[in-house]
Amino acid sequence: MAVEVRLKEIRNARGFSQNELARRLEMSLTNVQKIEYGQAKSIPLDTLDKLCKILQCEVGELLVRVPDDDEENS
Repeated sequence: MAVEVRLKEIRNARGFSQNELARRLEMSLTNVQKIEYGQAKSIPLDTLDKLCKILQCEVGELLVRVPDDDEENS
């Protein structure tokens, strides 16, 4: 099972730049980019909460479970 982070889609839909989101999160641009590009090893719950508040979304919109290939074939 993999989890896809849909931060870029939601951020763009809400009209935020990466820089603006980083500033509002009080986080470095590099860390926002890591989350957005799926390179973050983990995302703290408080960061998810802040993201949802800023972007006015739910966690389930940001994080989407992607089934494994073997799951799709069964």
